[in-house]
Amino acid sequence: MKVLASDYDGTFLVAYITNKDLVFHSEAKGFNEKFKEGDLKKIKEFQKAGNLFGLCSGRPFKGIYEFCKPYIDFDFYILCTGALVLNKEREVIYKSTISKHLLHEFYDRYQKDYDIFIQANMQIYTFLKEDLGSMVRQVITSLDEVEGDIYGLSMNAKTDENARKVCLDIEEHFPELTAHQNKEFIDITEKGCSKGLGILKLKELMHLEEVAGIGDSYNDIPMLETVDHSFTFPTSPESLTSIVDDVVDSVEEALDILMKE
Repeated sequence: MKVLASDYDGTFLVAYITNKDLVFHSEAKGFNEKFKEGDLKKIKEFQKAGNLFGLCSGRPFKGIYEFCKPYIDFDFYILCTGALVLNKEREVIYKSTISKHLLHEFYDRYQKDYDIFIQANMQIYTFLKEDLGSMVRQVITSLDEVEGDIYGLSMNAKTDENARKVCLDIEEHFPELTAHQNKEFIDITEKGCSKGLGILKLKELMHLEEVAGIGDSYNDIPMLETVDHSFTFPTSPESLTSIVDDVVDSVEEALDILMKE
């Protein structure tokens, strides 16, 4: 049995201006997010052959599930940058959480300069009211409205360079947290949590011997260093292309390689 864990944004979900081979994902104004038709067909073929396909994403459950449901039935979910792992039945098999106290301290330090998204209770909480395309979120007016376990935080640092600086600032002032750069975005988890840890927990708790992984950005590096067969794209940063087993043009191509092994 083969297993592939795929990053979501930029890997499975792609954004192009026009491409007739893509399937619409979001019709929100200003967004053009789609799935590749070839990827969807190959995933179904891969699963029909008895293999497993799932996600390894920085997004929470509600940032993915409702939009993917018409297209694909995932076999597992590694979410919130490894802080939450769900099985095929969407049951929690592993979680790593951030305290409410840390949430308040973090918000006090960064909220004036950045929009902060809180991943808790399987969804996204934010003070931001504008249309965010496929990102389903609960708009709040107070942190007291955040319910349930807090798995992670995310923020837009505007540029790659600034994201690197903010990551260093977070880890200096919040040693209990780990900051993961995803291009201009930053995903924040409990210290030590990562997509790589999510892969290890998936293998342990679902009793999997080998798992392959595919991703396109910096926060995918822990996953790509942990999996048994790693894939990325020619357009990915050199820090990814230099460490993977194969550079491919699509999820479809990665699945083809795995099915031929």
